[in-house]
Amino acid sequence: MTTLSSPEAPPRAEVITETPSPAALRRLLPELEAGIGARVCIVGGFVRDLLLGRPAVTDVDMVVEQGSAEAAAEWLRQRWDRRARVVAFERFGTAQIAFLVPGGSRFTVEVVKARAEAYSPESRKPTVRAGTMAEDAQRRDFTVNALLLDSGGAVWDPTGRGLEDLRRGLLRTPLPPRETFSEDPLRMLRAARFVAQLEFQLAPGVEEAMAEMAPRLAIVSLERVRDELLKLLLATRPSLGLRILQRTRLLEEFSPELAAMAGVEQGGYHLGDVFEHTCLALDAAAPERVVRLAVLFHDVGKPPTAAVGPDGPTFHRHPQEGADLAETVMRRLRFSGAEIDAVRQLVLLHMRPIQYRSEWADSAVRRLWQAAGELLPDLMALARADTEGSSFPGLGQLAELEGRLAAVGKAHPQGIRPPLGGEQLKRVFQLPAGPWIGRAQKVLLEAVMEGQLPRPEEPGAEQVAIEHLELHREAWQPHPGEPGAITQE
Repeated sequence: MTTLSSPEAPPRAEVITETPSPAALRRLLPELEAGIGARVCIVGGFVRDLLLGRPAVTDVDMVVEQGSAEAAAEWLRQRWDRRARVVAFERFGTAQIAFLVPGGSRFTVEVVKARAEAYSPESRKPTVRAGTMAEDAQRRDFTVNALLLDSGGAVWDPTGRGLEDLRRGLLRTPLPPRETFSEDPLRMLRAARFVAQLEFQLAPGVEEAMAEMAPRLAIVSLERVRDELLKLLLATRPSLGLRILQRTRLLEEFSPELAAMAGVEQGGYHLGDVFEHTCLALDAAAPERVVRLAVLFHDVGKPPTAAVGPDGPTFHRHPQEGADLAETVMRRLRFSGAEIDAVRQLVLLHMRPIQYRSEWADSAVRRLWQAAGELLPDLMALARADTEGSSFPGLGQLAELEGRLAAVGKAHPQGIRPPLGGEQLKRVFQLPAGPWIGRAQKVLLEAVMEGQLPRPEEPGAEQVAIEHLELHREAWQPHPGEPGAITQE
């Protein structure tokens, strides 16, 4: 990989004050072609979505024929923002440049030199040679992603089937599917993702090839698998793609824990087995990253805890088991520590809102509010999706619970905390620092949860807290051997 700053090849373009965007890039194509002396077309998802009337994607792919991808990216850098950086991958004939746009987001353009490539059975690295745009179209993942938009605004269909497949809503590979998937196995996950995003159908033979080629996914980096999974989860209908991954055994390749949910029957209000319920809940969930990850994993603990009781299937402690499994899978897929912690906590707590009843004491509501902390909105979103993914009539109860939780938040804007801090405790009881302070604060916090003490900011709260501790001294006073312990003479 090399970084270009000011190569000699492309002429310096006049800098213009224009926000980089897909629309601006389209307008610049004729000038770009003249500037680098090569044919340039926009290709891929932008063209597909433009024809479908879908919102424009943030990033754009371009293909250059008989020219240099690096030169095209450098021309854009000179034209739009000379502070931007061109990152070139010489071996693959590709270059990428990202521009900062208002709002703090990025607009990324990836340029590739028209090429033909092939992968060896043992490697994820392709061998590449220069090619025509028609050849380049053959090595793309699907015919609907091989459509070209030229500098004159015309759409070209180099595979001869892309426009018709787009009209029919079909995902078809330009080459025989086994050959396409063998070259880059990630395309199998992309197939499932596009079904979830576009609600297209797989062309005949594609799913069968995915099932046959599933073990080849092992050569794909786990980071790329993670990224495709996230895109699938955030799609309009994630269930459509997830079911394909399960049927083709691709899911088992990177998460046998999730695949194990299929076939685990449930009773009561659940619709279908654990896997199908998860699919339905995903479709119902808010399209937010942490929420949908939590929905994906919320019942992953059921297969290892499944048992049959007098009244049907039971899954005792499945939230605890599920939290552990979610962490295992997410670490395998290289998720960030913050996301792993958030999803783990949501899976651990996911049953508590579902189990809510109007008879709950205020203390129980306060405990839930405290346990969820900043994740409370995500936890309630998970609970709604879990409920909507079944026939359980619990949405009204969840709405009531949200009202009570909001009241707790209003009553405790600074959070629920002990009325006395460590320094106050040392001063009041004339004791040195030691483990007793944590125990005393735990006693106080428990009393606040139960509504036995006023909030710290209320008048007289400190004195009431002191009196409470005096009444429960045996629960917190220093133990023998600890600082402040009473010594026996």
